[in-house]
Amino acid sequence: MENEDIVVADETQPKEVTLDEGVDDLKQRLAAAEARAKAAEEARHSAELEAHEARGTVQETNLQLVSNAIDTLRQSNEIAKANYKAAMSNGDYDAAAGYQEDMSTHAAKLLQLEQGKQALENTPAPVMPVSRPSDPVEAFAVQLSPRSADWVRKHPQFVSDPRLNQKMIAAHNLAVADGHAADSDEYFEAVEDVLGLRKAPANDEALSTASRRSTPPPAAPVSRETRGGNVVRLSGEEREMAAMMKMTPEEYAKNKVALKKEGRLN
Repeated sequence: MENEDIVVADETQPKEVTLDEGVDDLKQRLAAAEARAKAAEEARHSAELEAHEARGTVQETNLQLVSNAIDTLRQSNEIAKANYKAAMSNGDYDAAAGYQEDMSTHAAKLLQLEQGKQALENTPAPVMPVSRPSDPVEAFAVQLSPRSADWVRKHPQFVSDPRLNQKMIAAHNLAVADGHAADSDEYFEAVEDVLGLRKAPANDEALSTASRRSTPPPAAPVSRETRGGNVVRLSGEEREMAAMMKMTPEEYAKNKVALKKEGRLN
């Protein structure tokens, strides 16, 4: 039996992700992160409300207990006064002395309770906790790699602004489609190029660089196709302009002659 070639499918080949799939994946991750952040914020706020209610209940209970104790002591003191008067009327001075001592004890306790009640009444009521909105930028960042998360925190507008968020997602997919590994320097350069975050060099720096790269001769002859073998002389500014436009002096001179023929250049 002759040997036959067997073709084995390469199952290790990563599945190609389309732009739409990439956008949907990022949208789902953002929605899930926001949902988790919202749930955590609601749980925290609920716990603060329970603690607030508990503190308020304890304070009210203590105040009520002190008020009840004051009322009880006042009643006991009124009874002691009545008994003291009766003992004095009957000439029972020993009993009268005992009731007098009870009234002194009641007075001292009443003073302490009144001071405690005043302190409780002057204690500020617990402040009702205010629900704070969750941070969508941080909620999105925590789902990313450290480097991507740092980039998002530095550019929060690409999460908070829906339009810019769509541009960021599109830039991500374009960079990946161009073969840039996520989180690589090339990846971030490609993303920032699409988003317009990378600044072009200043004009004066470009002119200086162009001047150093090329020092064309004072005169640039036009190619042989020019009738009569005319010679076009370029000024220093024109030579720099040619370098900035990535043109040779000859190409710039030919364009200059053509524009003059068309009457578009004096």
